[in-house]
Amino acid sequence: MAYFNVKAILRTDKKRKDNLCPVYIVVSIKGKKIKIPVGVNGSAEEWISKPGIFAEIGSGIRNTIINKKVAAIEEFLWQQVVADNEISTDIVRFHFGKTAKSDFYSLLDECYKAQFRILTDTTKKHYLLVRRRLLEFQGQVGLHKVNQDFLLRFELFLRSKGIGDGGVSTHHKVLRVVLNYGLKRKIIRENPYAYFKVKRDAPRHLTLSENQIRLIQALEIPLDDYKHSKGLELARDLFLFSCYTALRFSDVTGLSKSHVQPGFLFLCQGKTGISVQVPLLEKATTIITKYSIPERDTIFPYISNQGANRHLKRIAHLCGIDIKLHFHLSRHSFGSIMAGTGMDAYSLSRLMGHGNIKTTMLYVNNTLGNVREQMGRSPIFK
Repeated sequence: MAYFNVKAILRTDKKRKDNLCPVYIVVSIKGKKIKIPVGVNGSAEEWISKPGIFAEIGSGIRNTIINKKVAAIEEFLWQQVVADNEISTDIVRFHFGKTAKSDFYSLLDECYKAQFRILTDTTKKHYLLVRRRLLEFQGQVGLHKVNQDFLLRFELFLRSKGIGDGGVSTHHKVLRVVLNYGLKRKIIRENPYAYFKVKRDAPRHLTLSENQIRLIQALEIPLDDYKHSKGLELARDLFLFSCYTALRFSDVTGLSKSHVQPGFLFLCQGKTGISVQVPLLEKATTIITKYSIPERDTIFPYISNQGANRHLKRIAHLCGIDIKLHFHLSRHSFGSIMAGTGMDAYSLSRLMGHGNIKTTMLYVNNTLGNVREQMGRSPIFK
């Protein structure tokens, strides 16, 4: 199987005033070609197309340069093939080209291009936000400048914009992916994150109590503004549906009729790719029935995450809930309430589609009341 083709050519179309022509290396991969200058010149009369060398006496040094360049590119590409990395003319241009090789944003864009084939739309938005913030921080930066000092200054820049530990950690996570991409492909020699510690607070999940959820259930939507009233009602119902099913916003809004089976939801989570089976109880079923119409395959009408969160802030105000209400709080509340009922961590993990049981354990015994109650079950403590 021919993965690629590398050969030297003489660019007679770039003949200089002294009648000498530059030598380029042509790399062909999957129907795409790139031409890389070698830095040597010669006459067309002395050039032998195969094997791509000069026949002129005294051309030994030039031919050695040409052959070494061809060999270096071939060796690099074979290393990528053996490592099961995807090869492209872009990565060859980045590694061997003169202009792109030292530019950090060329590496970032090459990494994004590869990653975007497998990332969800939501995650892509996070990646693009990181790129915008990096450009705002420093518009041009060479790869050799991306070191521990760069990472620290970028973090200080993010914090100066009021971004908290969670947001800073997300930016570092994306940036680490980019640098690991370059390290794996031998574009950079080391990843500065090997020596840089990212501050991470212990995860804390803010949740709603059952009484607060009841307030949202009982809320009478104001009818003074029909447009906003419909948005408030939809946001409220989607939030409650997530409280009943633990589905993320993207999974709720992407829910289709094919996911709904008698008494259950069967779907593959968009974020993790993990399949979940969620029992459908009465309140969740009522919401599905309310919004399901024959003309639409998805259960719910469209609303953006930002739009839903705007409505949820007003809902919190109307209910007298002194919490910054956002959609993902519904999923956290489900986990906390189910753990509070005594559901075992394994069953809860399956319901929520966690890839790691450690994530589920954040919900188990997360209040002093739960701990006190479970300790009280043993007579030796009484």
